[in-house]
Amino acid sequence: MRIIINAAIVLFIGLLLGGISANFALQRTHGIGAVNTGPWSAWPFVGGAQVDPYTSAKATSDGTIPLGAAEGLAFEAINDQDGKRLSKECNYEVAGQTSSARLWTLSAYDDAGNLVVNDAAQKSALYSGNLVRYPDSSFVIKISSTPRSGNWMITKGSGDFKLILRLYDTPITSNSGVIDPQMPRIKLIGCQE
Repeated sequence: MRIIINAAIVLFIGLLLGGISANFALQRTHGIGAVNTGPWSAWPFVGGAQVDPYTSAKATSDGTIPLGAAEGLAFEAINDQDGKRLSKECNYEVAGQTSSARLWTLSAYDDAGNLVVNDAAQKSALYSGNLVRYPDSSFVIKISSTPRSGNWMITKGSGDFKLILRLYDTPITSNSGVIDPQMPRIKLIGCQE
């Protein structure tokens, strides 16, 4: 009888520790199974047969529908260039260029996975075709809770958020992985006190 009780205790402890570590791997870490470039991470084969179990579980727990390799690639950023967590109370600049793509979108999501909106129900998202650009095709997008000149995205409220940049019909994905992605920088400008 004692062997059965000991085996049950060991099994319970194993299941508990396994569940806690799996939850930590899915919710608290950002780079498992990812291709990283600066603060941006992408999971190029999340919808394919070559996907690893952590990436598959992350997509399932997020409730996202991944883009297929022929459709494009989604990059996610939860930190700025200096590794600090993105916060709605701070102002940022997303500047530079993206890898070539037919079109791309940039959206801000809160920790619950909801699109960030302001009081007038304006969504915090931009489309590449509507951007003001420099002659070299680079751009600057200002992210803040108050309106800014030029390209601007709202992040009204408090708490952390993440940026998702979706590149549609891009040649940077191949059978061997992601080929030299060029991603914009995310620079902290300042925070409200």
